[in-house]
Amino acid sequence: MNIYFENKEFDRTHFISFCRIHLDVNDFEDWRQQIFGFFTEWHNSSDFITVKTSGSTGEPKLISIEKKHAVISAKATLKFLDIQPGGLAWLCLSANYIAGKMMIVRALVGGLDLWISKPESLPTFPGANKIALAAMVPLQLSNLAEKKDGLSLIDETIHSVLIGGGALPKILEDSLRQLTHACLWHTYGMTETISHIALRKVNGKERSPTFSVLPGVKIEKSKTGNLVVEYQDIGITNLHTNDLVTLFADGTFSIDGRADFIINSGSIKINPVLIEKKLEGHLPCPFFITGLPDLHLGEKAVLCLENSGELLPKICELWKIIEGLVSKPEIPREIHFLDHFIRSENGKLKRDTTAILLNTRAKIANHNYPQQ
Repeated sequence: MNIYFENKEFDRTHFISFCRIHLDVNDFEDWRQQIFGFFTEWHNSSDFITVKTSGSTGEPKLISIEKKHAVISAKATLKFLDIQPGGLAWLCLSANYIAGKMMIVRALVGGLDLWISKPESLPTFPGANKIALAAMVPLQLSNLAEKKDGLSLIDETIHSVLIGGGALPKILEDSLRQLTHACLWHTYGMTETISHIALRKVNGKERSPTFSVLPGVKIEKSKTGNLVVEYQDIGITNLHTNDLVTLFADGTFSIDGRADFIINSGSIKINPVLIEKKLEGHLPCPFFITGLPDLHLGEKAVLCLENSGELLPKICELWKIIEGLVSKPEIPREIHFLDHFIRSENGKLKRDTTAILLNTRAKIANHNYPQQ
C-alpha cells in the first residue's frame, strides 16, 4: 500500500511513523493534523476510535466506534462496489468526520493505495491516471459541475463515487445522470451507522430514486414514520433515527425529511423538506424552509434565501413561483434574506444555527406573503 501526501509517496509503515512524529507540530493546518491524528489513533492499541458527528442538526458530539465494526463496514462497501486490491482511493473529505475516516479505513482494509488531498469545496484531482474509489459531498460535485470539463474529468478518471452528507439537488443529479463511465452512488447513513448503510445508483441503467440497503441491514418504519435500523454485524439494534421514511414493496426506501424539522403551525404539521423538493430547481439561489416563533400560530414556516438582497425587486415574482408549486398551507409566511448560510466542515447546511441568524443578522426586512 502506497500513500500519497503533499507530493510525497510513503509506504504504510513510514506514513504511520510520519504521522506520529508530526501529530503535535503546530506548523501544520488542521486538516493535516486530522489525518495525522486518525492514522495514529487507528494504529494504537485501543479497540475504539472517537468520531465527531457533523452537527448539521444540532451540536456536534463525540461517539466511540469499535474498530472491528469499522472494518466490517469498509469491507461491505468494497464488496458491494466490487473494488479490488491495488486500486487507488482518493480522500478529499475532512478526516475529522466519519466519511473521511472511513475512506481511510477502506483503503487500509482493501489494500488500496491512498491519495490524500486538502478537503476543499472545489477539490483538486490527483495526479494519477485512474481512481477506483472516491467520496464527495454534493457541494463538491456542484462546484465541479460548474467547472469546465469538471464532470468529464470525473467520468474519465473515477470508477466509483460515493456521494454523502445530504440531499442531492435535482439539477445536480440531472447533470450526473449524463455520465456514462463513472458509477455514482448517493448514500444514506450517519455517524452512528459508521457511514452509509444504503445506496442508490444515480446514473446508468441501474439508477434508482430509492435507496437499497447493504446486505445484513434490516429496516422498518416506526409508528411515527421514522426509519428504524438494525445492522447486527456492526452492533446496531433498534436504532430509531430522526429520518421520516417511505418504505416500498421491493425493500427500498426514500427519505421524506426529519422529524425534528417538522413545523407545527397552528396545529398544521408542515414538512419543510417536502416543500423544498417542490421548489427545487425553481428558485435562483440556495434556500431552505424553517420554522420561526409566531404569536398566533406557535410556529410559522419561512423561506430563507442565501442572497444579499439582489432578488428584492423580484419579490412578487418569487411569490408567484412559490404559489404555483406548493399547496396553500405549505406557502411560507415570510421570505428572509441572508448573505451566507452556515455550513459544517463537510458542506452540510446547519439549519438550526442558520435559522437563529434570521432574527439577528438578516440584512433585508422580512417580506410577508401578500395574501395572508
